[in-house]
Amino acid sequence: MCTLTYIPIDNKSFIFTTNRDEDPNRIALPPSKFINNNVENLYPKDPEGNGTWMLCNNYFSVCLLNGAFIKHKHEPPYKKSRGLVVLEYEKFLNTIDFVLSFDFIGIEPFTMVVIRYEAEVSLEEIRWDGSSVHYKQLDPERAEIWSSSTLYDEAAKKMRKAWFSDWKVMGDLSYSKVLDFHKNAGCDDLFNGLVMNRKELVKTTSITQIIHDKFGVRMRYEDLRSEEVTEKYLTKEKSLD
Repeated sequence: MCTLTYIPIDNKSFIFTTNRDEDPNRIALPPSKFINNNVENLYPKDPEGNGTWMLCNNYFSVCLLNGAFIKHKHEPPYKKSRGLVVLEYEKFLNTIDFVLSFDFIGIEPFTMVVIRYEAEVSLEEIRWDGSSVHYKQLDPERAEIWSSSTLYDEAAKKMRKAWFSDWKVMGDLSYSKVLDFHKNAGCDDLFNGLVMNRKELVKTTSITQIIHDKFGVRMRYEDLRSEEVTEKYLTKEKSLD
């Protein structure tokens, strides 16, 4: 939930990938299927907050990163875990309904990116800074990268965007190449690289990838501590290779 990329493949296909930077002692469960509001979802689960940072179903995919624009002061207690916001999003008709109707007050600042694909693909960004909601519609034909504002300052964000731009010009945007970027970009920089480790206090613990294409929607989850990979499908099962 601390680095996120969106890669469009064509007008209906995309790759959505996130690296989770967290206290390495905080447990996370690999993706499973859950029925929420009569919709079948795939998501990894954070038992501590009982929520998730990334979710997909046959209608939309969502990823949440900590922080909005700048690093904020952590002031608990908060009303609910930000991971529960991801689960509550689907109670609303669409993202605009969510922005207008959801009660953000008392929730720690976050950035949430939503991809909807009932018909054409749309890409939307919501930032809650603790006092105001900021909504933006993005170009679904343009690749994007986000970095958590709680861990990466503006200089680090700019550097990571440069890594992303340099990587994109290579032209090979296959699933495996995207994973390679998420594992190796900035590999000489343990503080700001995509796989980071800040003295074992905060480190990249997993990489979660959603793939939407002609075969449907599927999720790949790699636990970087155990090196175990979990793949789950909502539709036709097919290898990701």
